[in-house]
Amino acid sequence: MYETGFAFLLQAEHEKVIYGVLKRLNVSRQNPAYEDLVVEGQIAFAQAYYIYCQTHDSVTEKAVMPYLYQKVKWRLLDLLRKQTRTKQRECGLPENADELWIAVNCQNDDVIVRDLLERLWNLCTPKERKFLELQLYFNLNLVKTAKILEFSRKTVYNYKRSILRKLDSL
Repeated sequence: MYETGFAFLLQAEHEKVIYGVLKRLNVSRQNPAYEDLVVEGQIAFAQAYYIYCQTHDSVTEKAVMPYLYQKVKWRLLDLLRKQTRTKQRECGLPENADELWIAVNCQNDDVIVRDLLERLWNLCTPKERKFLELQLYFNLNLVKTAKILEFSRKTVYNYKRSILRKLDSL
């Protein structure tokens, strides 16, 4: 279906459109998602070319290239926005015990903090303890924690909620 779009992409350096869009969006080659974005740009290019050919009688390079550029830009911009929203949602428990104590609006004292964490630790299941340990000592985001523990993100978010509920009950 999109073969004509991919064939057009490979002709006459049309792939520069994708790299131009990435440059315009300030995505450098050092970005870990760069190659994925290039592939997404290629797919968006092929789809847009196919749609353009279906809706227009004559296809000239001069007319189609701005259209393709815009479609690729919108697609990659949507993907980058989605990544940003995902990163903003990712958050772990506070870095250290002091911040953990502040999170429950209490005055902190080292003995009290240690006692609180010990009581919290005793209330947690073994899997929640692994999660809590990673959050307290390594301050990883929830997605990285899920990968390390080999749990789904939903499970890790549930652990976080459960631990915070237990903390509130203390």
